Amino acid sequence: MGWFGGYLTRAPRPADPVGAQLLLQDPPVWSDGVPVRLVDGSDGRRLVVFGPCGATGDDLDRLVWTGDLRSLDSAATAWAGAYTLLYGDGHGGQTVWADPAGACPLYTCTFSGSTVWASSSLALASLCNSMPDAGWMAAHLADPTGWTPGSSAWSSVEQVAPGHRLAAGLGTEAVPVPYWTPPTLSREEAVDRLRDDLAEGVRIRVAGRSASSDLSGGLDSSTLAALAARCGPVTGVTYHPEGIKAGGDVDHARLVARAHPAIRHEFMALGDSHLPFSDLDALPLTDEPAPSAITVAQFTAQLRFLADHGAVVHLTGDGGDNLFMPPPVHLADLARSGRWLRLAADAQTWARLYRQSPWPLLASAVRRPRTLAGASRPMPWMTDYAKELAAPVTAAYPDTLRMGHADRALLAEARYVGRTAATENQLAAAHGIEMHNPFTDTRVVEAALAAPAVERWSARRYKPLLSDVVAGLLPPPVVRRGAKGMFAVDHHHGLRANLQRTLDLADGRLADLGLINPAAVRATLRRAVLGVDIPWGRLEPVLGAELWLRAAEKADQWITWEERAA
Repeated sequence: MGWFGGYLTRAPRPADPVGAQLLLQDPPVWSDGVPVRLVDGSDGRRLVVFGPCGATGDDLDRLVWTGDLRSLDSAATAWAGAYTLLYGDGHGGQTVWADPAGACPLYTCTFSGSTVWASSSLALASLCNSMPDAGWMAAHLADPTGWTPGSSAWSSVEQVAPGHRLAAGLGTEAVPVPYWTPPTLSREEAVDRLRDDLAEGVRIRVAGRSASSDLSGGLDSSTLAALAARCGPVTGVTYHPEGIKAGGDVDHARLVARAHPAIRHEFMALGDSHLPFSDLDALPLTDEPAPSAITVAQFTAQLRFLADHGAVVHLTGDGGDNLFMPPPVHLADLARSGRWLRLAADAQTWARLYRQSPWPLLASAVRRPRTLAGASRPMPWMTDYAKELAAPVTAAYPDTLRMGHADRALLAEARYVGRTAATENQLAAAHGIEMHNPFTDTRVVEAALAAPAVERWSARRYKPLLSDVVAGLLPPPVVRRGAKGMFAVDHHHGLRANLQRTLDLADGRLADLGLINPAAVRATLRRAVLGVDIPWGRLEPVLGAELWLRAAEKADQWITWEERAA
């Protein structure tokens, strides 16, 4: 799996490194699969860029020779891609920048008196012999998309807050400092920037490489496949139920492929062996529970399919729904600003769209804004002990940016997708595939966030911002479509085929920790078997967390650190 890290502060070198497997190297080190660009300046100054970045060589040369902190702050979001900056001043001081969108999560821990940082919390947990953190796990069950400031899935390993830089010198403490302020753009400016940064974000990943892209027929994956096709040949992969190779999503995917001859269209049939809840013991250990834990059989088969077709880098549309199809949180901003007529009109429009009364929306806009973003009460399977444990971990992060309700919700969603997509990328790396998610790039998230909140949604157009971006790129029927296929039925079928194995997950590590009531989990699963609509978005994190804890327990080793000469 690709990860990178190093010392931020240095202490005297331990006489006997733990197990003689501790990696003590300065400058930092990285593993295969992570693009790295290193530029040396005068007086020992050094700039390292980890991850895909649209900067030219001249851009980086000027930056390292200048060494100006304000310029470095701007550089952390100046170019397309998803990257981390590390700057050494030549006098023992180092600074690392965590990207504002959270697509390149950074973690720190203290080892032998030194601050060590890495792109993988699992790597640091391996270094420090950390164990899964029960408080983080409880918070994850209470609010899977929530922000847990200063913590991670591993005890004694902390995540650096996105949009913060961490600086320290020899023997000095590393303190996070915010460096990022979201831009403000008109809707037209946001669309233009989205178009440019998405195209550049795809180009720097796929140009001159053996690339593939999901091609579901939906707007998100179709956009990426079409942009990749502008850079050269790309394999577009459409997944479809076995025996059904026409209609709906498949027809739209064919339209996109025909419009871009550089797309080599491939189809992968999904059968019973790919159903959710299948082959759950095959899940490798990652930084935290992966969103694809329940669908690991299908995900693994897809990765093998890509590898068999020669793909080295693969694009997914993860994050597109979160950016371009937001919930009606902007209603709370309208209420706060006293725009009552617009509030009433938008609430009525939303209510007609979803065939419900506007009054609950209006009440929530005034009294309970968080419910508009999807916040809900704890699920019945959470114990009182879990709720108590989660409360201090999920304390509200200080809103130093003074953002509105809709902006905060959008940024929180984007950061959640970016962080958890990193776990999916770790799974893909085990199959030799670099997986990339351009919709989680900082400049893409910034552009969506910069557009006025009331103009990000429309009851008449599906994903209006993205639809304007791809006008002329995708066939009109694909742009005009109102949604894409839903697959909840697969969850019901997969659960019926793997019921006993799934029920066994209720009586496991989470129950031993006192975080869930197994009987309540089993009751929910049995309702799902009968076809009852259940909150899959809240149940899947429970099952995924249980599988992750079991993977952590049975892993022979996590990540090995080894000595290398500096």
